Amino acid sequence: MRRPLCLIVLLFLTVYLAIALPLQKKEQRQVPDGETVILSGTAASLYESVDQSQMSFTLESVEFSANNQNEQQNSRVICYLPAGQGRLPKLGSHVVVYGTAEAFREASNPGEFDMRAYYERQGYLFCLKKTEILQESAEYDRAGQFLYELAHRTSVYFWEVLGEKNGSLSSAMVLGIKKGLEPEVKNLYQEAGIGHLLAISGLHMSLIGMGIFQAMKSTGLPLGISAAASGVLLAVYGAMTGMGVSTVRALIMFFLLLFAKLLGRTSDVPTSMALAAAAILIPNPALVKDAGFQLSFSAVFGAVAVVPVLQEMGLKSASEEKRRWGSLLEKLFSGLISSFGITLTMLPFLLLHYYKWNPWSFGANLIVIPLMSLLLPMLLVLAGFGVLNGYEVTLGARILALPVKGIFFVYEKICEIVLTLPGSSVITGAPKGWQIGIFCAGLGLLVWRGRKCRPLFRNLLAFGLTFIFLFRVPKEELAITMLDVGQGECVCVETPEQEVWLLDAGSTSKTKTGQYQIIPFLEYSGVRRIDGIFISHWDEDHVSALEELLPWAKQSHVRIERLVLPDTQLEDEALLSLKELAADHEIALYRAGAGDVLKSGGTAFYCLHPYEGETAADRNQVSLVWKLEYGDFSALFTGDLQTEGEQWLVEQYGDRMLDCDLLDAGHHGAANASSQAFLEATSPAAVLISCGKNNRYGHPSADTLERIGRQGAAVYVTADSGALLVRVRKGKMRVTGFKG
Repeated sequence: MRRPLCLIVLLFLTVYLAIALPLQKKEQRQVPDGETVILSGTAASLYESVDQSQMSFTLESVEFSANNQNEQQNSRVICYLPAGQGRLPKLGSHVVVYGTAEAFREASNPGEFDMRAYYERQGYLFCLKKTEILQESAEYDRAGQFLYELAHRTSVYFWEVLGEKNGSLSSAMVLGIKKGLEPEVKNLYQEAGIGHLLAISGLHMSLIGMGIFQAMKSTGLPLGISAAASGVLLAVYGAMTGMGVSTVRALIMFFLLLFAKLLGRTSDVPTSMALAAAAILIPNPALVKDAGFQLSFSAVFGAVAVVPVLQEMGLKSASEEKRRWGSLLEKLFSGLISSFGITLTMLPFLLLHYYKWNPWSFGANLIVIPLMSLLLPMLLVLAGFGVLNGYEVTLGARILALPVKGIFFVYEKICEIVLTLPGSSVITGAPKGWQIGIFCAGLGLLVWRGRKCRPLFRNLLAFGLTFIFLFRVPKEELAITMLDVGQGECVCVETPEQEVWLLDAGSTSKTKTGQYQIIPFLEYSGVRRIDGIFISHWDEDHVSALEELLPWAKQSHVRIERLVLPDTQLEDEALLSLKELAADHEIALYRAGAGDVLKSGGTAFYCLHPYEGETAADRNQVSLVWKLEYGDFSALFTGDLQTEGEQWLVEQYGDRMLDCDLLDAGHHGAANASSQAFLEATSPAAVLISCGKNNRYGHPSADTLERIGRQGAAVYVTADSGALLVRVRKGKMRVTGFKG
């Protein structure tokens, strides 16, 4: 009540979002996916990689031709130019372009990054591949073009002076250009919990803005001129770096701080935050769901509301020497608690988007953030030195680069050390509503009444809040998830005893399916141990993701108990490579054949194939076949077994053993599998088929679908429904597609 403006803005935003968000959901935009289109609009957000291998720009205020009629679209399109061809348009120019429209990829698995939703929140309709510029106006934004060229030339200069790795880091930290970052470096920073340094954040804006303001004041300039000049320069810097959500938030709050100083008053941070949120969300309410928005505002809230409560601990002593040590300990304690308090406040939003966190990150930030106050000015001085010398790489530039390289070396070593510590990757899975509710209630109570508690109890309570997200309510169900990995196979079985088994992990149609589909699903599900990976056979579409999955498990401290291969005499180079991969990551290898049984709790896996002495020369024909039994429910997984192998199963086991409720169709639904005799023997109620959309093999075959239809089983295909979620409770099976 002491902040009426803050309260009014927050109430208005609550009502506004409650009305605006449902209206946005009802908007259905047609995307001309795969069609060649002619568009016109204004060129913005230019990007050209240092080696000129990538060029793109954003087309704003788009108009496109449909049925010979121009239709205005209040949205944007990303235009990608062919590598090494053409040139970027001038910023702000009106251009007419031609290319192939391509829809952004929609998430088709739990935990997978939804590119379509991300870009739609920012007003993008689709992207345009193989863009050709047909026309370009002579008029353009000269100031904007100057800033773009300044940023691009500075980025090139960073690469030339600091090298590719450090140059790309510098471009991300100072210029907001993250596309050139090496994936390994970006992953290293993110896993260590210091990934926020790679974006233009409030930290950057505060350091630069206040640095300019204080420097101008120290020269004796009037307060008004110092405030105006620093505000304008910071706004220009924000425009040059892309004006992301956190940049806009920091810029607005900085302007309000300057305004308060001009009035001789103290800036009220909660009110500034509320006004900044309103300025961002009123034009685009969907940004409230954006990770950048949530993390940026929660970090500031943590700094102004949570940290002061946790830091309230004095160290008093009588002697001068003890006071000196007390002051040092207070500074150390203050920095550590500040880092912890901000991380604590961001935690629920961090887990909502990334499903894990690094508890040691607040210790790492205790070192890297103070160093950032040295690194950022050094990089700005280096950039300025380059501008003054026409971007020529001189001896002076190389000398200025030495301490920058030193700090980057320290950052890298800190990341490496942090990642080797026990518990450096705590996978919680997507937080549940009750967990977020208890956490927020506890945090609110801490802010409200924390100062009345003893410091030790207060900080133990804060630390204890982080454990809420580790609790799991036992599930009385069996969960089977056939992931949508395109043309490939990966099935995850989660038992009520919290055991996790994977059946295959690969794809030939999706690149890095381990990184983009399988690992996000495992993290989303909160998997901290994989009890085994059954490899039906070692074709690429069944094992390719292991090259990403095994290193991730080692780095994330996720133990993989065993890798199970078919017991066959077939040996080839691909199998030897797979064995070497398992050995490199110290994963035990087992062989399984007909008659082997693996039981745990109420779940049992019975191996039905390959048979002893199997000598087939074709990998598909030596596929592992497993029958899973859980109470009265059973499921059959057949890998890429074809008609010949199915016939052997029917002759060997008959209807009694092959009968199942759920069937994973062999060979991705190909015509040479799921024979009529096999379907009659298994008589499944539901059949799952894993295949890629519009794959070149024609999977699933029309003949196969017809045979399954005659059997009366329901058919579910990942290419149509995304990941297939099977839940079994009290003998009853429910199958749903992730995409509905």
